[in-house]
Amino acid sequence: MISKKNKALVAGILAAATSASAVMPTIGSAANSYASEGGANKSYAAMFESLYDDVMTNGEKNGYLSSQNNGGDSFGIPYHAVETLVIEAPDYGHETTSEAMSYIAWIAAMHDVLVEKGQISGSNDLDKAWTTLEAIIPGWSKATSDKLEYGTIWEQERLKADTAEEGDLPDAYPTSQPGVEAINPYYSIFKSAYGSDNGYYLMHWLADVDDWYGFGGGNGKFTFINTFQRGEQESCFETVPHPCIEDLKYGNTDKEGDNGNGIKAIFNGLNKVPSQYSFTNAPDAEDRAIQAIYFANRYGVNTGELSALAGKMGDQCRNDMFDKYYKAIGKGTKITDSSAGAGTGSNSSQHFLMAWYTSWGGAYKASYGNYGWAWQIGCSHSHQFYQNPLAAYALCYDSKINAGMKAKDATSDYEESLKRQLEMYLWLQSVDGPFAGGCTNSWRGRYETYPSGHATFYDMAYVPHPVYADPGSNHWIGNQVWSTQRLAELYYDVVTNGDKSGGMKVGGLSIEDALDALLSRWIEWFEENTKFDYTDPETGKYMSYAIPSNLDWGKDDTDYTCTPDTWTGTYDPNGNQSLTCKITGYGQGDIGCVSSLCNTLIYYAAAKGVDSKYAYEEGSSVAEKGLYLANRLLSMQWEGGRDDIGLAYEDCNGSLKRVFEQKVYIPDYYKGEMPDGSKLEPGATFLSIRESYKKDPMFQELQEVYEATGETEDYKYKLHRFWHMGDALMSYGGMALLYPDVKPIGVEPPTPDTSEGTTGGTATLWGDANCDDKVNLADAVLIMQNKANPSKYTIKAQGELNGDVDENGNGLTNKDALKIQQFMLGLVDSLEP
Repeated sequence: MISKKNKALVAGILAAATSASAVMPTIGSAANSYASEGGANKSYAAMFESLYDDVMTNGEKNGYLSSQNNGGDSFGIPYHAVETLVIEAPDYGHETTSEAMSYIAWIAAMHDVLVEKGQISGSNDLDKAWTTLEAIIPGWSKATSDKLEYGTIWEQERLKADTAEEGDLPDAYPTSQPGVEAINPYYSIFKSAYGSDNGYYLMHWLADVDDWYGFGGGNGKFTFINTFQRGEQESCFETVPHPCIEDLKYGNTDKEGDNGNGIKAIFNGLNKVPSQYSFTNAPDAEDRAIQAIYFANRYGVNTGELSALAGKMGDQCRNDMFDKYYKAIGKGTKITDSSAGAGTGSNSSQHFLMAWYTSWGGAYKASYGNYGWAWQIGCSHSHQFYQNPLAAYALCYDSKINAGMKAKDATSDYEESLKRQLEMYLWLQSVDGPFAGGCTNSWRGRYETYPSGHATFYDMAYVPHPVYADPGSNHWIGNQVWSTQRLAELYYDVVTNGDKSGGMKVGGLSIEDALDALLSRWIEWFEENTKFDYTDPETGKYMSYAIPSNLDWGKDDTDYTCTPDTWTGTYDPNGNQSLTCKITGYGQGDIGCVSSLCNTLIYYAAAKGVDSKYAYEEGSSVAEKGLYLANRLLSMQWEGGRDDIGLAYEDCNGSLKRVFEQKVYIPDYYKGEMPDGSKLEPGATFLSIRESYKKDPMFQELQEVYEATGETEDYKYKLHRFWHMGDALMSYGGMALLYPDVKPIGVEPPTPDTSEGTTGGTATLWGDANCDDKVNLADAVLIMQNKANPSKYTIKAQGELNGDVDENGNGLTNKDALKIQQFMLGLVDSLEP
């Protein structure tokens, strides 16, 4: 009898065997009619136009955009994905994020630049996209039915918050409070500059577009919501959704005077919650929006007042440059310490990096008067992938954007931030190439003493996975490609337009030299580790191309032997010998990550002046190889992933079983209900507090699979994420703009192995047909592929010797592949003939 695991292996073998004779078609073949429809595959400009038409022009029809908009001339509000069953950062696909809003501005900027350059037809869409973006800025949103007076935040004498510890697990909440006030040292300068505005010009990170949860009263209107609240181990599956406008209508409705419970009592404690509003930004989104305006300005698009609005947004993102409770940056800081000041001095709480967030809020209605108090906090934890030196550079040196920063010291702060962000990348680059996680000023979220000898950056402690540990925040390859795209675009800008910083030194290097050092090592690693005609040795899944999808840093997520050196202020190209990463997964289905990688390669090649001929042949330099890799990947992705509404590959996700099994901690003291009647009480699960999912057709399909198998790997689906389409559009547009003569290509067959035949040699490892020093399913698949198409799937002479395990001496046949399969299944004990 074959076990479940071996049945999966057999299925993988059969699937791989089926694909063994498949040859990747060239662009323009009949293999995918969607890819060639209307001549869309004839140029990168045409590819951009085709996808833009699906995602933006016909976005409502195709499900990317809601029928709701932000009033006036705006697009429909983008969903996180066309599909509904999506649980990653959002817990429902038809939520939206500040990330999605920043992408709508970014791709509209690319659209307008291509129109400006005459590469595509159309009119200005950037103004329309920015108006859409403002739907997720609380004081500017016309989409929401909540009309609060957010400008009352400027009526405070000071902006302060209560200090609280961060817990290791959700069941540690509510956590203890030491009774120390946290006071924002920049409140007065923002109040002076923006006191007439309706609150901060910052995006809240999450909203329920169609009020699926019902916190907006079930009227189907755009509603601000939040989820993550309880420490680094709180995965999306363990969150409790709640409204940003906590008017105590839902959850526990008991009330004592001005204090009640609502849903926030789960996090804050019983009878301690007054009616209030609260919001949280994610500054990588604001920075992407600023990047969009800077891009448009560089290419002559008339951005009008949008430049000043981008400047205002960036100015107020200085709130993200501060420690969570405004405590001094340093090893000896304790949770009981008072708040510190700003600047570069020894008693400053300003780290100048883009932290994970800033949060702010205030009172709503009370017997003693409405809007009577307000609060704000920063964040002690900074992740490398939230940094955007390109946006910092734009805020400093684009005169139109810079003019929008009205508060004191904005330019000098961003000049220091630009320097520190680039230094952070120099500090965190592994000897391999990818970047490690980040740093914190609050060890374990409680300002505990750093471990002895621990690596630091400006007295902040190294952390492999800042903010989130389920899963660790720096495993996903998106954290590499997103951040490095910004570095490559900045590099191109500095090389082609000159360094406007006046000679800023970063770790002893010029900005240009620092970026070149970072990019060359990072890109070379991706070139060496991108695969074609790849078969996953664990699952047997065949992929025509694959990039690394998951990285491990050390033997586990808290392995501090895998660490950078302490930053000294000077870059050492031979440093960080203890900082390495290991590839633990490959994939091709992450459209956005593949596209962002290609965007990076294109900008780097253009900065290096690579000739367009290297888009069709592999050159010798890192930049030349990069342009060829970008063209291959983008061409294959378009051919393999293009469908009737966008780009997507079939996928599966074993972690979706947590929908049915994941417990969600609710304190013993709490009992209440969600708007749809879902129970909030001890013993809750992800699904029990989201009963509305049971009406969802995608969920129903998932449930059928789970009930039949107890797992979710066999549930197959496609997701058309809005940000995936955004990164694809930016890569197509980038190629059209920087290499307008380059056309998409098919995959050229590899050069046949010209080494001599198998006579006269001996096997080094029986069964190792691909010569990777191990025997697994990939060897059997390679033999079958070789027999089906020997000119495409070549085997080295040594591999032919190793693989000849059945009737040795007769050369490779499918019988050899079969024997390797039998060995993998434990049906034969040895491969030696």
